[in-house]
Amino acid sequence: MVDANTCAPYPVGMQFFNPSPAQVPGQTEPEVAPRVANSVVRAEHIVNTAPDAFVGIDLESRIIIWNLQAVETFGWSAEEAIGRTLFDTILPAEYREEHRRGMQRFRESGQAPVTNHRLQLSARHRAGHVIPVEITVSGPIGGEQGQFFGAFLRDLTQGRARESELQHARESAEARARSLEILNDISRELSALLNTDELLRRIGELLFRLLDYQTFSILLLDASGTVLKHRFSLSGGCVIEKPDIPLDRGLVGYAARHREPVVVPEVLRDPRYIKFHDETRSELSVPLVAKDKLIGVLDIENATVDYFRDSHIQAITILASQLAIALDNAILYDRIRAQEAQLNQDLRVARALQKRLLPVDVPAMRNAAVSTLSCAARIIAGDMVHFGYYRKQGVHVGILGDVAGKGAAAALYAALTIGFIRSLTDQELGPAEMLRALNQALMERALEDRFVALSYSLWDDAALSLRIANSGLPKPVLFRAGRMEIIETVGMPLGLFPGIAYEERRLEAEPGDVFIFLTDGILEACNRTDEEFGYEGVERALRKVQTGSVEEVRNTLRETLWSHCDGVEASDDQTLLALKVTEPARP
Repeated sequence: MVDANTCAPYPVGMQFFNPSPAQVPGQTEPEVAPRVANSVVRAEHIVNTAPDAFVGIDLESRIIIWNLQAVETFGWSAEEAIGRTLFDTILPAEYREEHRRGMQRFRESGQAPVTNHRLQLSARHRAGHVIPVEITVSGPIGGEQGQFFGAFLRDLTQGRARESELQHARESAEARARSLEILNDISRELSALLNTDELLRRIGELLFRLLDYQTFSILLLDASGTVLKHRFSLSGGCVIEKPDIPLDRGLVGYAARHREPVVVPEVLRDPRYIKFHDETRSELSVPLVAKDKLIGVLDIENATVDYFRDSHIQAITILASQLAIALDNAILYDRIRAQEAQLNQDLRVARALQKRLLPVDVPAMRNAAVSTLSCAARIIAGDMVHFGYYRKQGVHVGILGDVAGKGAAAALYAALTIGFIRSLTDQELGPAEMLRALNQALMERALEDRFVALSYSLWDDAALSLRIANSGLPKPVLFRAGRMEIIETVGMPLGLFPGIAYEERRLEAEPGDVFIFLTDGILEACNRTDEEFGYEGVERALRKVQTGSVEEVRNTLRETLWSHCDGVEASDDQTLLALKVTEPARP
């Protein structure tokens, strides 16, 4: 910081601050002098403490005033600057001729058009570099030694830097917004495609909206978990073949093993790189993970060194998470299509494949136990039972569904529904929200005469609470202290009408409570006199096993049902899910 002692006293040019007694009508010099002296001191103080540089020049462009901020801004001390011309100090070469013409015009005509206007120009620092300034010229100002001009100059360097930062931030925000918009569009397209080959080709086309690439590849982890099998590559608009890569080799192997993106600015300097294209210089490999399961790797190659920016990595990472779910669904869908093709040839094998889509083990809980019963009316069942778990909320998911119809078509629709549920599970939606989202997904791929009745439940094992939403299944029941209560939960089946809202019930459970979710195949099961099993049969069975385990509850229901039917063949799939609240576990 420069103090006042570094500046030379103001020269005679400053006398415009110092009027003579003759300029003060009706007052003598002794009367005016003290006031004039005070005004000069104040004026000098104002100029010296001004936040902007102030420079005064005479009509020969010699500097006659140079305040403290001018020293700070331009690096010239007052002793060095005063007496020199603008040409020798702060005026850049490109402005000199124009300045000469302007001064000459003023001397000839008395006109100074640049005064009292704010102009953004450049000025030269003592060190030689040029800085942006905002200049306001005042004058001409009359003084004892003639006329002169004064100018305030504000250094815009920091302002320009801030503007540049704001512009960069604005551009980055706009770029992120565009990327998110593109990713949103891509996400919608991905969710609409279930054919794997069509999905992969479309991904390659959409990827160009985010960044340029030389080659785009998808590698999927094989069943052994040791090899990344080449599934699809697109280069120059053409599908190409590439070799499989062991999981312990290459950039893709590293990304898969560590489950994190790998970006290499110059592949020729990275020992992990496996050469395939001579032109490749930079590479980005991002793992494909769905529901904590590694599916494969998305790999992008570019012919430019250090091509991938942070924005690319962020966008591709987001895309990879969406792609992983879409691929998981597409792979599941392809598997189901293959099953459908085999149904006419080997229905029993298809039944075995269908069972693999159902849960093998029921969830283990501290304060409750679950058991299921599933009897298909045909070899292929249209009912479904599924379990899940919300990690963030710490609650268990129980799903029971009944697809309209029977046989292979119903089984495929059930598997499709489970696929949608899996893709939505990570969102941890509430029961009513999940049914609404499922209905929307099924309506977007509506099939004639196909819909599904489904109950979606969330069990909080710590709080002993159950949240239920129902879309067309029979009402579930609660058996407590020897009495059965029908839980009033109803709703429209999924896949019939768009925009349906669903209601949700919350129940606080007690030790010993039994909840039964069941399909209409159980309630409508008839005996030889066409008498339905109904809720009366369910209550009759529950009264027989009030203190039994959940497995005993299931077995008793099954035996009571079979006894009622007395050998009459079931006309519909019969499925139930039983949950019994146990005594709280002691610490």
